[in-house]
Amino acid sequence: MVNIRMKRFLAKCSNLLTEIVAPNKSSVAFLICLLALTLVYRIQLTMDLFTNKVKPFDFNPTHPPVWFTLASLPYDLALVFVCFLLSWLLSRMTSSIRQSKTSETLRTLGLVSLHIIIMILILIHGIHGRLLFNVQTGFDTSVIKEAFSGVSFFETLKLIEIRDYLFLLFPFGLFWLVLLSPGTFRIWVGRASMVWVILLVSFSLLVTQGKAKNVPDEIRLNPTLFLLSDVAGNVFSHPAQDRKPDISKGDRPGGPLVRSGETRAKEAEKVLPAKRTRPWNIVFLIMESVGTRYIFDTSNGNPMPMPFLHRISREGWFLKKHYTTSNVSTKAVFSLLSGYYDFFNRETFGTRPDTKVPSIYGWLGEGYDSFLVTPSSISWYFPTNFVKNSGFSDINSYENLKFKIKEEFHSLGHYITRDETQTVDFFIQRLSQAREPFLGIYISFTAHFPYFDYGEDYRIMKDDGRLISRYYNNLYLLDRMIKRIHDHLLERGLLERTILVVIGDHGQAFGQHHPNNFMHYRYSYNENLETPAIFYQPGLFKPKTLGFPTSHVDILPTLLDAMRVSYPPVVLDGESLFNNKSKRRPIFFYGHEESISSLDSHLIKVQYSFKKKRCWVFDLKRDPDEKSPLDCSLYPHQVDGLHRFVSDHDSNLLKYNATVREKNGVSGSQARVAKRGN
Repeated sequence: MVNIRMKRFLAKCSNLLTEIVAPNKSSVAFLICLLALTLVYRIQLTMDLFTNKVKPFDFNPTHPPVWFTLASLPYDLALVFVCFLLSWLLSRMTSSIRQSKTSETLRTLGLVSLHIIIMILILIHGIHGRLLFNVQTGFDTSVIKEAFSGVSFFETLKLIEIRDYLFLLFPFGLFWLVLLSPGTFRIWVGRASMVWVILLVSFSLLVTQGKAKNVPDEIRLNPTLFLLSDVAGNVFSHPAQDRKPDISKGDRPGGPLVRSGETRAKEAEKVLPAKRTRPWNIVFLIMESVGTRYIFDTSNGNPMPMPFLHRISREGWFLKKHYTTSNVSTKAVFSLLSGYYDFFNRETFGTRPDTKVPSIYGWLGEGYDSFLVTPSSISWYFPTNFVKNSGFSDINSYENLKFKIKEEFHSLGHYITRDETQTVDFFIQRLSQAREPFLGIYISFTAHFPYFDYGEDYRIMKDDGRLISRYYNNLYLLDRMIKRIHDHLLERGLLERTILVVIGDHGQAFGQHHPNNFMHYRYSYNENLETPAIFYQPGLFKPKTLGFPTSHVDILPTLLDAMRVSYPPVVLDGESLFNNKSKRRPIFFYGHEESISSLDSHLIKVQYSFKKKRCWVFDLKRDPDEKSPLDCSLYPHQVDGLHRFVSDHDSNLLKYNATVREKNGVSGSQARVAKRGN
């Protein structure tokens, strides 16, 4: 009797599956296509997690591959089931329409729509997988915004390899194979696929409970579900009581803000070095992704990553609490070379074709032999228009350097950077050919993800697969390169006539505060913002450690004061470090995750998130690790100061730029007068 009932039950289930599958050819083909797509993605991701040296967020699965795959399958299969169900319902609605022309048109539109959906899902899965290993992030709304905010389409095409095209074509081929197959075969495949979906979901739920615990959402969730959850979080996550006025709009009462620099005395108290009859040479060494907390760290029993930098930090001015102006390179480098904050929004001022504000080159004058060298591609991270429009013409980057490309199993790295050691060779050669006075700028790449391995000679830590180990090895490589440049200047007798500025563009994170806080641009904690800065020239900068907060915008006015180049203090956003430190103003930051922050001399750090519509404060004296956020209502003056500066800054920068443009590309000295008159 039991066997008979079981046979009847199975027969009913089989008939039900046949009724679902038989009349819906395109829906069945869609089901098979999505099932194959998600399984290939999940299996490939698992294989990469177990075999690649570089892993997303340093995540190492603790369970065997099969178990780990099964633990995440419910999210993938849920997407497959929902998509199939919607397709089936639409197919049934279409088939109920009797008019032949209308029915045929709807079927055609349905097929086209399914192909569009398949393409979208393929792209989401493919991009998400590449981003996890190449950029330490998933495919979310911030990535979409970034893609539409200045990344070249042709540069993006360089990411696509032959295997990617195969990945794109495979689901479409499978779709048409099933669609054009005989009816009996299609029904059999459809029924088998639905049974497999049910069995896989049941099995994974039964045997893998708790296996997905502590797995980052970017890895655990299906890429489409991850993207949709991020979109939903942006739209629906802010209850009405948490909403506060958008402080970037200037919607608080009060008159227009005067630039904060204009409220103080024209000339602050300062003691400047003696004026020199001959102009100084300048060498800027901008260290990509170098965080202050790592450069001298020996806490794990490892050798010091940057011993030479440690030496010159004790022989010059070491800015111990130095901060970037933004956790992305484009804005940070703009501030370093201009003395201005970039826009306090996603747009980058330095990449605008109409950018004409003067750079350091404009302040020094056209008598300087100026050149810039970097192994990386300036089309991705660099304020190219600002630099070119301000007078730089000798720019040597990935695009025109002919050295070997650093090879490693990392798709972005195959085209984003040249070999660091060879590029330093080129920079040293250019220094040898330079006509004095010269301004040489070198921007490194080696400390940027994916932290390429340059061999045993540049390893101070074992290559154990951890990102921090690879990073420390590359800091050591960078330290050796800086020493080579320093020693070359010394050997050529140039060092005594040269100011050396060694500085990072922003910090770097390795999972502090959040499991996905890797690299630098996802949060604005101190690990993302702190970066070292050193002024080295024994004749100008006597050994000193500056323990108060300083910013990228302070570098240019300090350099101009050291060289005795005259400028009105009200012109630049930053202030000279020769000034009286007790009168220093707050410094400001823009976070790529859509936040703004300020830090005052009392180490009160105020932050406001445009994305979350929330404000919080860290007291860095009592809470240096930023573990206990405080209510902004306790610090009304600091919050109001952040509001006033940000609401005024972008429009002031645009007005100043327009004034410079009207004067038809004025020189640095003329630009000073132009801005002072604003």
